[in-house]
Parts: sequence; C-alpha cells; structure tokens
Amino acid sequence: MTINNKSIYLEIPSSILFHAGSAQIETQAFKVFDELLPRLPPTYAYISVEGHTDNIDITTPLYPSNWELSSARASNVIKYLIANGITANKLRAIGYADTQPTTDNNTKEGRERNRRVSIVIHLTKP
Repeated sequence: MTINNKSIYLEIPSSILFHAGSAQIETQAFKVFDELLPRLPPTYAYISVEGHTDNIDITTPLYPSNWELSSARASNVIKYLIANGITANKLRAIGYADTQPTTDNNTKEGRERNRRVSIVIHLTKP
C-alpha cells in the first residue's frame, strides 16, 4: 500500500485473486475485497482497478493476449465492487498487460510480482 495526498494505492498479487490464465475471481479473494470495502474513504473521487500481467505471452480462445486477460481481470473486480455497493460512475477498469512491471520479468519471482491487480483510490479528480 502506498498513500499520498491524492490517492491510496493497493497492490494485490494475482495469485490471491485468480488462477493462472483466468479472470474468474477465486473464492478466497472475496475475503480481501470484503475487508477493503468498509474501509474505503467516504469522500473518494473515483477508484481505478488496474490489471497487470507478466511478459509471458498468453494465447487462449478467451484471452488471445495479455491485454484481454489484464482487462478482464480489472473488469471482474469492478463488477464485484458494483455488486457490493460501490457506485458504478466512480469506477474505471484499466488493463495494462505487461507494460508496467514493478520488477524484472527474467525470473519466476519477478514474473509473479508483476502479475497483480492494483486498486487506486483517488481522493481528488485529476
């Protein structure tokens, strides 16, 4: 978690939320969101949910690339937030694929760290 005067930035490893190559939220992930929802600041401007992948190409009928996978993961988190009371017009889903790694993708550990969902709670409008 990173906090500044404009936003609260939370990173959740994708291994907690999804099976590899899937955008379906796993049961144990709902506990994470259920802990988060009551703690949202009441005056936030909006929330961005960002999907990130590693640089290993994915090609499946459902997700032809990391772009579709990262976008689907962000969208499914958004759907859960809406279903649990977050106002839809205060949300946006962003798929970044592998374009914003936090570390090197040359190791298994680095790739695991880069596969994540970031939830950015914006306290002000840009």
